[in-house]
Amino acid sequence: MACGRAHGFSQPTPDKPNSTVTLFIVVFGTIAGHLLGTGFFAAQAAWCRATSLCFDPGFDPNIYRALARGGAGARDASDLALEMWLLTMLLIGAATGSIAHWLVQRDAVSGKTDPIAFGWLNPAVQAVKKGDSFVVAYVLTKTSHECFTIAYEGTAQQLALDEDQSIKLVVLNDVDRFLVKISENGLERVDAPSMPITQLQITAAEIANVALEVVRAPEADLAAVDAEDAGE
Repeated sequence: MACGRAHGFSQPTPDKPNSTVTLFIVVFGTIAGHLLGTGFFAAQAAWCRATSLCFDPGFDPNIYRALARGGAGARDASDLALEMWLLTMLLIGAATGSIAHWLVQRDAVSGKTDPIAFGWLNPAVQAVKKGDSFVVAYVLTKTSHECFTIAYEGTAQQLALDEDQSIKLVVLNDVDRFLVKISENGLERVDAPSMPITQLQITAAEIANVALEVVRAPEADLAAVDAEDAGE
């Protein structure tokens, strides 16, 4: 489910292994998958009764009837039957996962799941999803000397959250480095001469604090992007 919810700007909070939500998703997904499987076999049986386009493979292809018969049915099954039953279970699981992935991409579903998945970061995620905004991040690091601390400013390309919805990774583009001076008068930004950094990745081990600012792109830039996409 988390894979389905992933967005280019931010990765959602991973589901905790023993949380109620995780257990609900596992149980609900299992039941939904088996409903899909039994529904397919019921439709297949109805089709075979209504038409003459079916053939007898030499064994009962319905894996659920085979499971209901227990070990006795499995001992009498051919190698082909066992192979087809296992393949059927694999296909049911793949179909269930594909449907779930498609569902969580729909706005009607993501509108309800994104606030849970992204938490406090959801407003920024939604602004970026619209395609007319970007996020500027100001990252205060743990690297300091005397009263100065190194900080970075850049366009946030990617943010990743941990289980507690704290930022564990931030990737910045077009990065400017500056210093933050801590004195009795408060915080003061000191811009130091430096070459811009094309891209920078900072992990939680180096992050002291992060401030995010959602910036709406100028209309002229949006029009230029739309024109470029139309030309392609």
